[in-house]
Amino acid sequence: MKKLVKIVLWGFGIVLGLLLLAGAGFYINYRLAIKDMTPAPTGALNDSVFSIRDNFVNAFVFKGKEGYLMVDAGFSQKSVSVELKKLGIAPEQITTILLTHTDSDHTGSIGLFTQPKIYLHKEEVQMINGQTAKVAPFKMHWEYGPYLLLNSNDTLTIDGLKIRVMHTPGHTPGSVCYVVGNDYLVTGDNLLVAEGKAAPFLDKFNMDTPAQVKSLKRLPDLKSFKYILTGHYGVTKN
Repeated sequence: MKKLVKIVLWGFGIVLGLLLLAGAGFYINYRLAIKDMTPAPTGALNDSVFSIRDNFVNAFVFKGKEGYLMVDAGFSQKSVSVELKKLGIAPEQITTILLTHTDSDHTGSIGLFTQPKIYLHKEEVQMINGQTAKVAPFKMHWEYGPYLLLNSNDTLTIDGLKIRVMHTPGHTPGSVCYVVGNDYLVTGDNLLVAEGKAAPFLDKFNMDTPAQVKSLKRLPDLKSFKYILTGHYGVTKN
């Protein structure tokens, strides 16, 4: 019996050690990668569109007829609250949140807002209901209340803003880009834009980079947009 206990303890220790090594390796790669990210500063792109910088990630706010629509929600409630105040926007004025995906750096401040309508792609549900883990065995569980589901190629009108949904799986199964009006492409973590060139997002953070490469080919010509708004690499103006 003692021998069996020792074997079990050794096995447990080995598994725990491997998990710790994997976690440490991911964390080191993560920290190195975010050092090279170049999000846009908080500010107005024009009279009706605003960027919010929350450390290494951007969220974007569009002015509607009655309130504001936000694409992604940053990482920290405290930080996003401070940045919104700089723009003169109160949290209760954010009536809608469109998520490009559900990683914590894009959902972390949702609790700041008062019952906004939250939209995400139907293929992203598996990432928040415990079905699929981006990094095994760590699964995310949704804590932000009701949400509405989007289909690929949906077209919505929200508070006077026309939104087209472009399903671009790869970073996560339900990752999307949003075309807002005719001028704005909001990409989340689907595109890396640097030195005037666009490329798929960092492979180390994608769940399926080949799927992302394939899905990005379905996007309209990037030059057809006045603004490309990325999650971590700022704003490109054509």
